Amino acid sequence: MPSIQAKMISGLFKLIGVNRMLDKQGTDFEKLLESYKEKQKKPLKIPYSKMDAFDIQTKVIDGTTCYTVSKKGTTPNRAVLYLFGGGYILPPDPGDIILCGQIAENCRAKVWFPLYPMAPEHRLAETLQSTLKVYQDILTEYDASSVRFFGTSSGGGQSLCVYIRHESIDVPLPGKLVLQSPGLQVPPSESQKAEMEKRKKLDVMIPPRFFENIAPVLATGDEAYLLSPLLYDLSGFPEIDIFYGTREVMIAYLKEFQDACRKYCVKLNTYIGKDMMHCWGAMEFVPEARAVRQEYFKALR
Repeated sequence: MPSIQAKMISGLFKLIGVNRMLDKQGTDFEKLLESYKEKQKKPLKIPYSKMDAFDIQTKVIDGTTCYTVSKKGTTPNRAVLYLFGGGYILPPDPGDIILCGQIAENCRAKVWFPLYPMAPEHRLAETLQSTLKVYQDILTEYDASSVRFFGTSSGGGQSLCVYIRHESIDVPLPGKLVLQSPGLQVPPSESQKAEMEKRKKLDVMIPPRFFENIAPVLATGDEAYLLSPLLYDLSGFPEIDIFYGTREVMIAYLKEFQDACRKYCVKLNTYIGKDMMHCWGAMEFVPEARAVRQEYFKALR
């Protein structure tokens, strides 16, 4: 049974109509994308007053603004590349930086948090080139085996490892991937669409048609492989921890991803949040979010 707080946040999302907003079609969808361009231009508000125990540095890596977060007075023995979600159109919020701090503290890590370029102004290939530069910056301080990628939603589906392999870039893969509610095949397969339709009324955030609409905005032609890491040869990929809620359409990816990991001998640890919504771990005041964050920290250590 979900907590009162979890029910409240789910009800709020339903009342606001997040699902309906993302389900716009045609010119209405284009107008929605244009409105997000304006949101992306607003500077991220860093909650410094809540994070005086952390060292927060800002650097520009090949044109990408990136924050690094570490606990003051510690020597981090690992690094985390934090890839925020939002369908490649919604910018991050202060809660992302707060979670970076919690990861830094609980995992004795230095966290890199890049403000990567987003759609519709930028294509997915540009996003990946940006995060690759940040990863290469991390590798000047840490061995790849000590690096973890942590991504939520589109950040979890961001196919940086696939991009490195496909483009034959001479960069080692990280030691582990930790993914919350990742989008793993865009647009979805027919079987995935059918499963999404079954869960459509349960998901207060993501409508199934969103994946069809956003796909051509992000990548087409030879770059389309970037949208579907689930379909790629995962041989040699690092261990993966994956989190899905039962009240989100994106859990439709899980079975085929489990099959792919078995096929390519990739260790996959699966966590299912019963009656939980998409990316419930982001709702900090919800008890279930605080609980799942402890699982994030275990996976990232």
